[in-house]
Amino acid sequence: MYRVLTGVLVTATLLAASGVARTENSTSAEVDSLQTVTAVFDPHAMSDLFADISAQVGPSVVTITSTTTVTAPSMPFDPWGFGFPGMGGGQPREYTRQGLGSGVIINEDGLIVTNNHVAGDSDELQVVLPDGEEVTAKLVGTDPRSDIALIKIEVDHPLPAVTMGSSDDLRVGEWVLAIGSPFALSQTVTQGIVSFLGRDGLGLADYENYIQTDAAINPGNSGGALVNLDGELVGVNTAIASRSGGYQGIGFAIPASTVQSVVDDLLEFGEVQRGWLGISMQEVSSELAKQFDLEDARGVLVADILPDSPAEDSDLQRGDIITLVDGGEFDSPNDFRNIIAAIDPGTETSLTVVRDGRTRRISVTIGSREEDPQVVTEDMQSEYGWHLDDLSDDVASRLGASGVSGVVVLNVAPGGRASIAGIQPGDIIQEVNRHTVKSLSEAGAYLSETVGDALLLVWRHGRTMYMVL
Repeated sequence: MYRVLTGVLVTATLLAASGVARTENSTSAEVDSLQTVTAVFDPHAMSDLFADISAQVGPSVVTITSTTTVTAPSMPFDPWGFGFPGMGGGQPREYTRQGLGSGVIINEDGLIVTNNHVAGDSDELQVVLPDGEEVTAKLVGTDPRSDIALIKIEVDHPLPAVTMGSSDDLRVGEWVLAIGSPFALSQTVTQGIVSFLGRDGLGLADYENYIQTDAAINPGNSGGALVNLDGELVGVNTAIASRSGGYQGIGFAIPASTVQSVVDDLLEFGEVQRGWLGISMQEVSSELAKQFDLEDARGVLVADILPDSPAEDSDLQRGDIITLVDGGEFDSPNDFRNIIAAIDPGTETSLTVVRDGRTRRISVTIGSREEDPQVVTEDMQSEYGWHLDDLSDDVASRLGASGVSGVVVLNVAPGGRASIAGIQPGDIIQEVNRHTVKSLSEAGAYLSETVGDALLLVWRHGRTMYMVL
C-alpha cells in the first residue's frame, strides 16, 4: 500500500508541475509525454538505486575513534556541582578525551581521508571497519586550513576503496547520500539533495567552499562520505548548522575537488602547496565603488601590497581593483582567495584590474607561502566623529609604526561618524582623498574640501586599508 500511495503522489506532483491535466482538451502528445515521465520515475527503481549505492559505498566508510591527552586545571571539591565563580582550579592535571568520527577509504592499501578536527590532534587513532575489525591508524598528514586529514591503516587484505567523483559537476537540487557513523551508529545512510554550492564565510576553516546539503548529518558524521547517484564520492561531510547540536536540515561537506588536491599535496610534499599573491584586500562596497569610478560593486580592492611578495614583483598597485583572474569572475574576496590558492606556485597568471577608471591586464607569477594574510572585508559607512593629532615619534614607536607618516586617531566617539565608518583609536590616517597627509593641518584642509564622502588610507597593525568616511 505504501508504495502504491508513493507512486500516486509522484504522479500527482508531476501533473501539477507540468501544468498538464487529464481533460478532454489534453492532446495525445501531452498525455503520452506525461506517462513517459511517470513511468521513468519509478519509486521502486529509485528505492533499489539507493539500496545499491549504500551496498556499494558502505564498505568504504569507516568509524574513527580518537584518544587525546589534554592538560587542564583540576577543580576543587564541589559537592553541589555548582562550580561557583572564584573557586579557583587546583594543580593542572592530565585528562583523556575520547573522540568519534568517520572516514572514507580512498585506496585499497589503507589510505583514509577524514576531517582534521577528527584526527589531527589525536595521540591515538583506531579505525573500525564495517566488518567490526579494529585497526590502529597512523597520521599521514593534516591540513587544518581546509580541515582535512589523511590517515593510514595496515591490513593483510585489499580494502574496498570509494570511487572519487567530480564535485565540479554537481548541481543544486541533485540527490546525494551521506554515509557515516553519527553517535557511533556505523554505516548510517541518509538521503537528501544539494542545497547550495560554494558556501563560504562560515568561519569553520580558512579555506571554505562547501557543498550544503539537507541529507541528515549529526555528530560522528564528520569525515564521512557524501556520494552522488553514481556512488561516487563528491564530498567529505564536515559540519552542521544547528541550534540544538543535532540535525536541523543544514549540513556542509568539503568538495571532492578540494579533498583530492589536498590529498595529492600531502602525499607528494607532506604539506599543502597553495598559491600566494601577497596583498591585503577589501570587499568593494557601494561607497568604495563610487570613489573608484566603478559602475557596480565588484572585485576586490588592493588595500596593501606586502613586501617580498609576488604582488610587489608585479605591476600591481595599491588602489587597484581586481575584477578577473585569468579571465574568470569571482563572487567575493573569499572566492578570490580560494582561486589564487588553487593555482600552483610558479604559474604565470593574468589579473584584470581597474585603475583610475581604466581596465588593464597585469601578469603576476603566483608564489607560495605557508601563512597567507587574512582577507580584510569591511563594509564602511560614511560619518564623522573622532579626535586626531600629529603622529609623534614616541606614539609611532608605541604603535609599532616607526617610519609611518600621517595623523593618529586618539579617540573615536561611540556611535559617531568615524565609529560607524570603522575607524579605531590607534589608526593612522595616511591619505585623504588620495592626498598624502603628514600633519593635522593637512588632514583638516583636505577634509574641509571634501564634497560628500572622503576616501581615507588607514594604517592599522602593520597593514594599510582604504576606508570611506
